[in-house]
Amino acid sequence: MSITVDTPQGPPVPGVDRPTLLEAAREMEPMLRAAEETIETERRVPAEITDALYENGIYRAFLPYELGGIESHPLEWLDAVEELSRVNGSVGWLCMLHSGTTFLAPDVMRNLLEQDRWITASNVGRAGGKAVRVPGGYRISGRWPFTSGSPEANWLSGRSVLYDENDEPVIHPHDGLPWFVVAFFPASEATLHDTWDGHGLRGTGSGDFEVNDLFVPSEMVNEAGIWEREYDRPLYRYWFNVTAHGAHALGLAKGAIEEFVGLVQTSAKRGSYRQARLGKEAMHQYALGKADTMVRAARAHLWDLVGKAYESAEEQWPIDYELRVQLHAANINAVHTARAAIDMIFQQAGAPAVFRGRRLERIHRDILTAANHALMAESSFDRVGQYIMSKDSPNGPEIEIREIGYVPGPHPQHDRKAGSGSERSF
Repeated sequence: MSITVDTPQGPPVPGVDRPTLLEAAREMEPMLRAAEETIETERRVPAEITDALYENGIYRAFLPYELGGIESHPLEWLDAVEELSRVNGSVGWLCMLHSGTTFLAPDVMRNLLEQDRWITASNVGRAGGKAVRVPGGYRISGRWPFTSGSPEANWLSGRSVLYDENDEPVIHPHDGLPWFVVAFFPASEATLHDTWDGHGLRGTGSGDFEVNDLFVPSEMVNEAGIWEREYDRPLYRYWFNVTAHGAHALGLAKGAIEEFVGLVQTSAKRGSYRQARLGKEAMHQYALGKADTMVRAARAHLWDLVGKAYESAEEQWPIDYELRVQLHAANINAVHTARAAIDMIFQQAGAPAVFRGRRLERIHRDILTAANHALMAESSFDRVGQYIMSKDSPNGPEIEIREIGYVPGPHPQHDRKAGSGSERSF
């Protein structure tokens, strides 16, 4: 049981009687504890854990309810991701990614779900592919790295740059960036490369996948990007799945705090002066108190903004731009605050924290790896500063837009370029 408080649950889908996702996550703790060594050494999760996470709805949290999904409130889902991450960082990370998200039309999805479960793995951060339009679809070639969950996924997707008949990249008229498309294709038609031997999050199976001149039907490709949404409801009007980076990190921090308290309460071995003093030094008490407060504060801030974002999404798309900027800041703040809290605990725990296989050692490796994710770069606070400095200027607000979307679009400069914006499909 975590020593920090739980958030109130988000509202479930009307008419659906089920346990909360947090309750489902808590029931899995014995299974996850028993599989810790397997997850670390085999660098993937056992099939029975995948089955359980699909059955209890955590892997269907973002799947639309008409397709048999949960379509949960994002706060309910964040609670579950946080709880699973407290127990095992690799499993929590996969729950962030195997959420059931889809851009495919309902009739396409129903056909696919009649044949198999919907467990996907994607890399949409790196445009590792090249897509060319052909009759009926696209020919796609590429290789995408860091694809967490690819060993158990039955569908894969990656971001590609669209090329024209002259083999030149197509520029998107809305944002002036290369025109990106994302395609789903069967995992059986891709080659998996076992490149994942990471410092932490070792059980995530985050290797590469590759396709070469693969034909993908148009119905399996999202060319519109953010400009159109197949399921235009609150959960799909913001990148709520990205906020799970913060929940994952905070779950790891809760686990570190619990582990330290457990070490303090363990009887010292004969002759171990430092272990006998563990928890009695002022610095130990200071570190624990400060780490817990840091985690609570970062969590409260992130959960508060996610709740406000969902309320905004119930009324409109896109949600308020300042809220999107604040959410990005709160998310990376949660990740790097959790990293700092875990590091404080790790330092004060001493020798019991350094042996491979100890939970605190694994948590420390997991957070260092998670905090290095491109979307969670601490340097991206610069976008927040850019917004604050430019929001009240005559031509503001304006932040730097590159390939990686730290703050989800559309951005105010898109509106200015598009004039009235009447060309866009909202």
